[in-house]
Amino acid sequence: MRRRVVITGCGVVTAAGTELEPFWANLMSGTCFIGPARHFSVPGMDPLTGSEVELTEPDSLEQDARGGRCAQLTLAAARRALADAGLRPQAKELAAAGVAIGTTLGEERQVGDLSDRWPATGTDSVDGGFFSRSDNHRLATLVARKHGMGGPTLVSATACSSGNAALAWAYELVSSGGADVMVAGGADALTRSIYTGFLRMGALSKTICHPFDKRLDGVSFGEGAGVLVLEELEHARSRGATIHAELAGYGISNDAYHITAPDPNGEGTVAAIRQALASSGTALEEVSYVSAHGTGTPYNDVAETRAMKAVFGERARQVPISSIKSMLGHTNGAASAIEAVACTLALRHQAVPPTANLTEPHPECDLDYVPLRGRAMPVSACLNLSAGFGGFNVCVVIKRAP
Repeated sequence: MRRRVVITGCGVVTAAGTELEPFWANLMSGTCFIGPARHFSVPGMDPLTGSEVELTEPDSLEQDARGGRCAQLTLAAARRALADAGLRPQAKELAAAGVAIGTTLGEERQVGDLSDRWPATGTDSVDGGFFSRSDNHRLATLVARKHGMGGPTLVSATACSSGNAALAWAYELVSSGGADVMVAGGADALTRSIYTGFLRMGALSKTICHPFDKRLDGVSFGEGAGVLVLEELEHARSRGATIHAELAGYGISNDAYHITAPDPNGEGTVAAIRQALASSGTALEEVSYVSAHGTGTPYNDVAETRAMKAVFGERARQVPISSIKSMLGHTNGAASAIEAVACTLALRHQAVPPTANLTEPHPECDLDYVPLRGRAMPVSACLNLSAGFGGFNVCVVIKRAP
């Protein structure tokens, strides 16, 4: 028999805030945090736009990260999530807990630094600890070591759905009895390769991203991390934890269509949603809100709209849908984890965040995308959608706390 999995802690590190309530207030106001990049550059592409995180003490002094930007973001979000859950480092409840972190490029900035320094200054300029700082396993193992967590660990890399994939894996472990507590989420930093790659594909916005808008012309990027503490229901109750929401199920599919472009009719997304609804025992009528992948590209936003219509039929126009990438940019492997935190807060506050920068809908995007400002409304179940290169689709269902 499946065990119920609840969310007892959330942590975010984003340009919109690094504490939950300011983060939520900024989302609800529809404030866009995509602007000139001040601390990151790509030769030949400046000036860049993006949403950057301002790390302050103690995050900026995190010695375990040793200069790895993605590790700093991960550790900062994990620390916040565990504190929110009332779990101290080395607490006995964490001895058998596990970690699942999703990322798209992980510590690619470290690798880029190596490729710059090695040819210019020789191998002696690269210290012996470089490899341990650049391998993506550290995103999970650093969290485990820092907090005394000896359970299962995993780093997932399913492109832009990596955060949701980590949540799904963590859910599976807790619901099946493999762990009582899992710390799961996603993180990514700004990297040169993500900018240059999307520029060459013609998928980088010339201004800022406009999901579902007539002006949609491409992606804007950001950095950050989102981490959640998942816990077996009775375990959470036995220690008197505050239960924020329930992670009720998930669905995973692949478009089997193209290495970068989504299936134009969103068939893989449809399959993932239907699996998630079935696994969570959620009826279509229960879904109050959809956190869309919503990248601001015509390929994604039109396909996602078609998927919503295929799943919900006539009710598609009645379900609020929004993309917080309109405010944070696309944070890659962190995106769906940050969006899972937003869904959890939507359930707490009984309101849904908006799609910023949406003033005139694209002709083929004709659903309710909650334009410009958040909306107070009853929220009982959220679908958190994500899609990644290679057709990786993951949908998780987050419901009100039991």
